[in-house]
Amino acid sequence: MQEPQFVKNYRDDEVLRKSFSVLAMGTFEISFEEWYQKGFWNERYIPYSYVQGDQVVANVSVNSLDLVIEGEQKRAIQIGTVMTHPDYRRRGLSASLMNKVLEDYENQYDVMYLFANESVLDFYPRFGFQAVDEQLFTMNATPSQLEPTGIRRLNVNDVDDLHSFINSYRSDCRFHSA
Repeated sequence: MQEPQFVKNYRDDEVLRKSFSVLAMGTFEISFEEWYQKGFWNERYIPYSYVQGDQVVANVSVNSLDLVIEGEQKRAIQIGTVMTHPDYRRRGLSASLMNKVLEDYENQYDVMYLFANESVLDFYPRFGFQAVDEQLFTMNATPSQLEPTGIRRLNVNDVDDLHSFINSYRSDCRFHSA
């Protein structure tokens, strides 16, 4: 069998994009095809993948962001959608993809971060990442308690709700991009 081939930034390649989405659905239960169809996959989200034929078998994605941290504008890279098809695990594909990302983005960002679950915490320190504590704040409230405030749960499958969120995000001065 031929070795998987490296590809990146194939957002508009329908076959690879849909294969990527199948792998993401099987790994994380996330539909990227739906995200693409609704116009939310832009040029700032770049998958780095290995493919076997027309099947994406491993991936590390880059999401470039502009952040304001303590009042200063920062170029940020978020690493995400790190996944490997079960038949291709333990071959070093994810490590190879991480190295390609780090090489491509060397000296091009102020902050690089990712979110990891417990099962992979030993993987990322090999690439210079350090674990940090994160906080999660929640509040239990019923819809009737929230109704007078105008706060409501957004439905990410509703295009109007997504556009409302994006417009709110863009209008908040803490989140302006360069």
